[in-house]
Amino acid sequence: MFSTQGFARAMAAAAVMAATLATTAAAQQAVIVVRHAEKVDQSEDAALSLDGQRRAKALAELLRTAGVTHIIATEFRRTQDTAAPVAAALGLTVDRVPARDFAALAAKLHGFEPDAIVLIVGHSNTIPPMLATLGWPNQLDLKDPEYDNVFVLTPRPGQRAALVRLKYGKRTP
Repeated sequence: MFSTQGFARAMAAAAVMAATLATTAAAQQAVIVVRHAEKVDQSEDAALSLDGQRRAKALAELLRTAGVTHIIATEFRRTQDTAAPVAAALGLTVDRVPARDFAALAAKLHGFEPDAIVLIVGHSNTIPPMLATLGWPNQLDLKDPEYDNVFVLTPRPGQRAALVRLKYGKRTP
């Protein structure tokens, strides 16, 4: 979806936004970040495959009692379709934020209440810079076939955010 140069630009944008988002994310109790579920093909706006639909349902089951108050997904169908079962189970709507627009993500997070628990559905190449901008500066290398990660980020004002990496649904390579 993004070139190496595009990824470099995204990382640079993440670095610029880090100070802004780190304080913004500190307003949330937790931010849960997942990659969209498996897609049917490599097209620009691919739908979910049957495995992806199963994974999206598994995510809804996993998060049913997690206290999620807001859901954010990118403009792509695969992220919207991954978030939809969670939204349906919790009676929430999915807010759209462009995949590479970290300023829009910051604005959206800033508007949420301090005790919010936010689910963000992104992409393998946007999650690492997103986590960095949310206050977790460590390196993260997500491989293209990895769909089973759940990152739970807990902001800690004045400190590096805490991050827990979990797995869900069918294991991926």
